[in-house]
Amino acid sequence: MFWNLLTGLLVTAAAPDFSAPLLSAGEKTSASVATLRSDGQQLVLDVDVVDTTPSEATDEVHSDHVEVWLGLESPEALMPSRLVTTAPDGSLFTVRGKDDPKALDAIIRGQDPGMTGEPDSDDCEDDLQATRATLGRVPAKRVRMMVGLAHLGFFPDGRAPVRYDLDRYAGLSPALGEGDARYEAQKTPTGYHIRAVLQPGALLFVPRDGVRKLRVRVDAIDAGAAGTRESLRSTSPAPRWADAETLKPVTLAMPLPVKLVEGLPELGRPGPLGPGAKQAFDALPPFFLRTGNTWTGLRVLHEVPETFGLRACVLRFDAVTEHRPQTSTFGPPAAFLGEGTLQVPMKTRDAPTTLFLSRAPGDSRAALSEGPVETFRFKDGTPGFVEAVTSPMMGRYTSGACGAADTIALRLVRLGKQGPTRTLLLTWNTCDSDIQDGEQHVLAKQPDDGGGLYPKYTWATPGQKLRITFGTRPVLEVGWKPDGSGVKAAAVPTP
Repeated sequence: MFWNLLTGLLVTAAAPDFSAPLLSAGEKTSASVATLRSDGQQLVLDVDVVDTTPSEATDEVHSDHVEVWLGLESPEALMPSRLVTTAPDGSLFTVRGKDDPKALDAIIRGQDPGMTGEPDSDDCEDDLQATRATLGRVPAKRVRMMVGLAHLGFFPDGRAPVRYDLDRYAGLSPALGEGDARYEAQKTPTGYHIRAVLQPGALLFVPRDGVRKLRVRVDAIDAGAAGTRESLRSTSPAPRWADAETLKPVTLAMPLPVKLVEGLPELGRPGPLGPGAKQAFDALPPFFLRTGNTWTGLRVLHEVPETFGLRACVLRFDAVTEHRPQTSTFGPPAAFLGEGTLQVPMKTRDAPTTLFLSRAPGDSRAALSEGPVETFRFKDGTPGFVEAVTSPMMGRYTSGACGAADTIALRLVRLGKQGPTRTLLLTWNTCDSDIQDGEQHVLAKQPDDGGGLYPKYTWATPGQKLRITFGTRPVLEVGWKPDGSGVKAAAVPTP
């Protein structure tokens, strides 16, 4: 075999996962054909192109070449491709589910309320204008984004592969890693042949549980002889740029595992998770984005623009949805309670989170936490931790008394076999000095020099009784039975 890329690949005689002729408009048959198969590690793409008018052009678009479109099974599940954007920051919107710039312009100008109902008071006019201002400036315009798609180019002269449409990823920066897309080209008596070996990274976007299904389209562009018009043959009868509906759904006979996060082999692999870990893993980003030689977690937030600067003026432009990609980076794993335990930090723009994981044969348990304080084992060996979670006291930051205050909830977390259990231990806030137990009984007051958001925590009895110190003196102790039940909290007697 002259194909160097066959070396080390498990190429079988089994039917390909995808096979289709490349047809131009009006053609019924074609000798040009594309096939794609998975060997359980990577994808192998073969494209045989009939081209009797070879071109010497080197342009990445207007030259003889093959373009390959690869996509998630359902890219629209991540975010719409047809959107509306405005100046100056390029936020991405849909209006009543459509990419309608005139409708968005009307809302920004106040010609369309964009909400159900009207503000209750003239005092809300400033908030109304402020919310409109978050939509940007008119005129709005339609844009197309390719989040969930990859668009690659391969050439008969074997030059480096090209990744097209770099400006169409909604502020994301997908990038191929080393070896993600390798290919060889060979001239044939009727044209040329491309063989490409594609690692999962060539897809740019993959689901959290590995690649079982995807979408594929292959186009062959013939630049033709000098002075002639170029032509296109495609595996789609009606190819359209960046339109996932023109990509054929493909189910892989051999799914592709993907190594997404160091220390977490559960990610990127098809297969069920046990109940003790499923809840935490389901809360991780549903997709991952290729960023060079690493993967970054990805979800898209679909948010309704709103304002609540005045507590009486909660205004929501429910006709408008902003689509905002959010990435998550994962730090190095480390044991938190010795062998069989692991903690992996995850950082997003909004808040850092840590995944705590306990593994034993046939028994994986996990929990996510935004604010771990102390980790320990219960008497029966079950891992657990105490977490302090901060949130707006009013459910959101707003005007009025205590509108900017925070509530801190101190909770006991046990990594149970059926999933984590959380027990509220104490709450306090930054608006008044009350410290309450889980049943909202006031147990003590924060001293004037209290730590507020950041008290100190020490063990009175390791793994069973925690002392909370506000300012310079202990204020409370909270304890529980060896299995985590029977929580009791009490003020520390003042000398």
